[in-house]
Amino acid sequence: MTTRSVRIPDDIDALLIKAAQEEHISVNAAVVQAVEEWARMRGHRARVRAVTAQVMAEDAALLDRLADA
Repeated sequence: MTTRSVRIPDDIDALLIKAAQEEHISVNAAVVQAVEEWARMRGHRARVRAVTAQVMAEDAALLDRLADA
């Protein structure tokens, strides 16, 4: 397991502590969950962009016709 030190602004730290308390988890667990969610969402956005680009390329003629309508 890696130990990492991060600087968190005081206002964000207060939100983090409050959220962890409300979830009945440690601040560390809350940070791990937040990073996991961020990484998943980042991957999801990349997949959506790739699929969008694929659709745009495959259906370029149709999209051009729709734009003219």
